[in-house]
Amino acid sequence: MRLTVCSPQLGIAPQSNSGGEVYDREVIKSLCNQGVKVIVILPFKKPYLCHKNLKVYYLPFPFIWPPYLFNFFIIPYLFYLYKKHKFNVLRIHNPYFVGLGGLFFKLFHPQVSLITTYHHLEKSEPFFDLIDKLFIKKWDRIIAVSQFTKEEIIKKYHLQPKKISLVYNGLEEKFKPQRKRKDLLKKYQLENKKVLLFLGGLKQRKNTPFLLSLIKQIKDPQVKLLICGSGRQSNKLLKQVKKLKIKKKVAFTGFVPEQEKVDYYNLGDVFLFPSKKEGFGLPIIEAGACCLPSIASNSSSLKELVINNQTGYLVEQGNLQQWQEKVEKLVKDENLRKKMGKKARKFSQNFSWYKTGREIIKIINQLV
Repeated sequence: MRLTVCSPQLGIAPQSNSGGEVYDREVIKSLCNQGVKVIVILPFKKPYLCHKNLKVYYLPFPFIWPPYLFNFFIIPYLFYLYKKHKFNVLRIHNPYFVGLGGLFFKLFHPQVSLITTYHHLEKSEPFFDLIDKLFIKKWDRIIAVSQFTKEEIIKKYHLQPKKISLVYNGLEEKFKPQRKRKDLLKKYQLENKKVLLFLGGLKQRKNTPFLLSLIKQIKDPQVKLLICGSGRQSNKLLKQVKKLKIKKKVAFTGFVPEQEKVDYYNLGDVFLFPSKKEGFGLPIIEAGACCLPSIASNSSSLKELVINNQTGYLVEQGNLQQWQEKVEKLVKDENLRKKMGKKARKFSQNFSWYKTGREIIKIINQLV
């Protein structure tokens, strides 16, 4: 029997570098590459990567806001697509935006397995917490993207560990060391600089304002901070740069398209990731694959992605003195940077989207 998975999605755009969308895009691609038929429901005209095993159906709306309304829009499609394709599994990419619709469908088709993915729990979202309290035990299987996330769910909602499968995120083969692009070095005035790199969404959880306080403390004029990404905190960060008088020490790239991420990682000498919480800090693995040692917060899943004193450093979150010490140590010691960078690349090879897809297929086979 061929596996057929239905996966309603808010987006799986080829050029998106948003963490959740990257995850779903790469998981679906991996499933398709391994012979699973995947049926996707998307908002109208949302882009996707074509594949012979992927079939896409569009909603009549190009944009869904607030996103939890997606739950209601997909319900008639689920019934129609089940009648047409008889899928084995309904993959809930987000329990808050898809889960309620999936549970309603399950009432009429209990033979279809419900699988959902949790990246991390949202403490600041009481609506999400309510959904979890009411429905988290109703999923046939939960995929947690890190041991941290798995333990977080077990502790808060008292689930049996066997109900939650740990499946790490993957890594694309394109991430590897390469020569620095001269046009980018010139554009951001990075020639002859030691570059401290951050790449990710500029949102509160990522804690990027801390990096501006950090670069203020670094007195070496050859060190420069490159912040790659866009988000709600962009204007706040620009104002902070002006207030701290560090304009010459910081450069902002804005949004980095997916196809250029490798070029930007390779501009860096040290990767900085001060995030307060991550379900899986994918940029650390991507940077490591490009031979960058990382300095990251000693919290959440980041402790699973940085081998302290080998592939980089885990530092107390918000401790400016400790962060400064580790940055200055790596900046001054080129041999140490290279040694840690090589180990980071070797460690990154433990992760692949093929492995992620393979593990998910094993879980599906257990349920079907």
